[in-house]
Amino acid sequence: MPNNPILVLGAGRSAGALLDYLNRLAEEQHFRFTLADTNPDVLAGRKDNLPYADIYPIDNPDDEFPFPVEGHRITISLLPPPLHPKVAKACLKYGSHLLTASYESPQMREMADEIKAKGLIFMNECGLDPGIDHMSAMEIMDEIKAKGGTITGFQSYCGGLVADEDDDNPFRYKISWNPMNVVLAGKGTSRYLENGRQVLMPYHRLFAETGEIEIPGWGSFETYPNRDSVPYREIYGLEGIQNLKRGTLRKRGFSARWNALVQLGMTDDQSQISFPDKATYFDYFKTFLPGFRDIHHPFFDKHLPDLQMRKDIMELGFSPQIEKQLKRKNGTPADFLLDLIVEQWTLKPGDKDLVVMVHIFQYQSEGIDYETVSFFSLKGENENQTAMAKTVGLPLGILAKCILNNQIKELGLLLPLKRDIYIPVLKELSTFGVEFKTFSGTTKQSKQQTEFK
Repeated sequence: MPNNPILVLGAGRSAGALLDYLNRLAEEQHFRFTLADTNPDVLAGRKDNLPYADIYPIDNPDDEFPFPVEGHRITISLLPPPLHPKVAKACLKYGSHLLTASYESPQMREMADEIKAKGLIFMNECGLDPGIDHMSAMEIMDEIKAKGGTITGFQSYCGGLVADEDDDNPFRYKISWNPMNVVLAGKGTSRYLENGRQVLMPYHRLFAETGEIEIPGWGSFETYPNRDSVPYREIYGLEGIQNLKRGTLRKRGFSARWNALVQLGMTDDQSQISFPDKATYFDYFKTFLPGFRDIHHPFFDKHLPDLQMRKDIMELGFSPQIEKQLKRKNGTPADFLLDLIVEQWTLKPGDKDLVVMVHIFQYQSEGIDYETVSFFSLKGENENQTAMAKTVGLPLGILAKCILNNQIKELGLLLPLKRDIYIPVLKELSTFGVEFKTFSGTTKQSKQQTEFK
């Protein structure tokens, strides 16, 4: 194993922009980096475009320390989140800093004392959402506080979507990130603050009770709360805040259609079902609605009154006329749905994805109520060079460069919330098109009267 300073674990869908960035950095600073993955075909597909990368296949990820961490100063993990604790233990053993784009897990927090004692930096939530959302929000919140303002409300929404010109299916959605995360989005109970009280939104209501937000230049989007927003009251230093919600954006019409699949039970990732040879997605559909005859079924009367939306659901692949065969015999309902949407919602050659993020801040200063709105949007270049890959991967690459050049002084288990961390990342991201537009005014002013910065 070469003594390269940076190791990247995972060469899949979200890795492209990060790997290109590290390849350029390696050329400029005269080093090589290591790219490791369990899929030899994926590695082979990356190799020719990365002259400064050494390729390392991971043969047995079930080993205690299967990852080639030893000898690397920085490890960037793009592996599935359940593998991060194992990666973290390897980093502790071999003295490597760790960066991920995933949420900070309880297992990672249990290592906090050891991470600091060994003089290491473990930084999670360094991608798009979570990641850029934290950094861009903290920049504005720090500015408000520095001017003596008191933040009373904060909302933040982000969506990985498809560009309008390539928006050609009834769900108005295509996959630019981990497709199983799309299937399982919103699982559990979401929690946020409204008028000083905690609000719980259970999964079975999530896609039926969406909000709506207007984003300048992009129109109206559906919103739903994402995970647990309440801990960010402390994380962001917003003690006493009355309204706090972090959520997801979808184009209008997605949620009602997706809610029908949720209510049917197709996103269940616990139950096991099986089918005989040559079974179709209509057979799968009838697992949830035995005796189904047509779209006038009482289930649709209750959950999806709109007739066109009912047709859209069936045309996803469930219609008996389509006769679309299942790709597997056994699995969870979510597994079968995953196969279907990966086929139906893939970015076609030339398709562009779209990332949109918006923050809304309410604050008081000298007895006057103000509102600031800040947002960015970014289109991908094509089905491979996506906006999602840029916004997930580039912050990781920039932070790896900062660590490599000894620009981050604080050690331990960190999030990218401090000014000396987020300022260089946001500044460099703006050169890649990730640039926020911000407008502010008193809450009594209309948006037409606000002033763009």
